[in-house]
Amino acid sequence: MAGLLVVLLKALAASLLLVVAEIANGNLRVRILNRRLGKRRAKVWSLLLGCLLILVICVLTLPWINPQTRLESLAVGSSWLLVLLALDLYFGRYVFRFSWQRIGEDFNPLKGGYLSLGMLWVLLCPLLVFSWG
Repeated sequence: MAGLLVVLLKALAASLLLVVAEIANGNLRVRILNRRLGKRRAKVWSLLLGCLLILVICVLTLPWINPQTRLESLAVGSSWLLVLLALDLYFGRYVFRFSWQRIGEDFNPLKGGYLSLGMLWVLLCPLLVFSWG
């Protein structure tokens, strides 16, 4: 149990890199990509870039986090998911003052929101990297 606690604490520390990367990705989308590509295409490119950033951070930090099992690597992804989900909900609701309906649309691919796909990648990426390694 102590091993899992250390893994989760390291995962939370590494999640700070994810937070910085995703805030930068969001700023890039809003400030540059929306204007150049249009909102819909910008969201697709932002999703792809975000997935790449998450993969790079995962590949770089997972050896340090050092999960010993697939379950521990899934725990890493779960902790990252909780951190990024809390960040997105906080910023959406309290910083940008979006309605809950608007926030829900950001998670609905049928309405042009791809956050749910990005969150699924955040959850599974550590497991995939662990399995490949």
